[in-house]
Amino acid sequence: MLEGALTLGTLVAFIQYSDRFFRPISDLSEKYTILQAAMASSERIFNLLDTEPSIVAPARTKAPEIRSGRIEFRNVSFSYNPGEPVLHDISFKVDPGEKVAVVGATGAGKSTLISLLSRFYDVQQGEILVDGETIRNYDLQGLRKSIGIVLQDVFLFSGSVSENIRLGNETISDEQVQKAADTVHASHFIDRLDGRFDTKVGERGSSLSVGQKQLLAFARALAYDPKILVLDEATSSIDTETELLIRDALARLMAGRTSIIIAHRLSTIQNADRIIVLHRGRIREAGSHQELLRLRGIYWKLYQLQYKDQPDSAEVLESRE
Repeated sequence: MLEGALTLGTLVAFIQYSDRFFRPISDLSEKYTILQAAMASSERIFNLLDTEPSIVAPARTKAPEIRSGRIEFRNVSFSYNPGEPVLHDISFKVDPGEKVAVVGATGAGKSTLISLLSRFYDVQQGEILVDGETIRNYDLQGLRKSIGIVLQDVFLFSGSVSENIRLGNETISDEQVQKAADTVHASHFIDRLDGRFDTKVGERGSSLSVGQKQLLAFARALAYDPKILVLDEATSSIDTETELLIRDALARLMAGRTSIIIAHRLSTIQNADRIIVLHRGRIREAGSHQELLRLRGIYWKLYQLQYKDQPDSAEVLESRE
């Protein structure tokens, strides 16, 4: 350029053309890396889809649909890994319309009871009966449709509020969605959204708070009107004010419906008909809130930890033994 053989504009154009020539090659190499990762992921997905399920519905269902929701655990023992039992000889009954709470330390086997009831796993010993019939005789889809489960970690899809309550079930009308939301006081925040029930919540409910997602989970369970209701730490992420709002809604929801409540916060289960205390996979205590307090056993110690002056470390360790 200094010798006059090339102009400044030609030099700049040459440099830019060279950059544009190599950019597609660079992009192509990046796409190849993405393609390789996608192929590895798809291989894992297809392996999962090709896996034969270990738990299947019976070829001919012997039991009709669940009607009353009576539950019975009869000498149930279970372990995820051989030689490491999680539940030992568990036996209890839940009558239709009864509210039974299950409490205990982390790892006591509370959530395992729900997994077995929904038949995500089969028990190794004993049996579980619903309406007097073993759950092995029920159609899997029908059994799980009759059990409404509200978990601590709520999963919301990247759809609208109403779609997340309805979950693709077109038989649930807009009026039923509205009524379910009103009952659990979810309408309080839904009405403040720009699109109300048509508002997009984002993947995993990214636009909502933890408490709001929990309220949607309650509305989802209500909309399906299950015979059996399971609350697995369902109010652990809800603030005190919201908990007070839904307490009366839960009372109406559980009225006439078989309910199992798993909770660490004892304030949510004090009005339960019966409380079962699990400790190291065994039922150690059972009774009402006042009866268990009079026993001054494991439940009483849990109550002291939450509502009284904090005991020293020796008392805490003793309560776990």
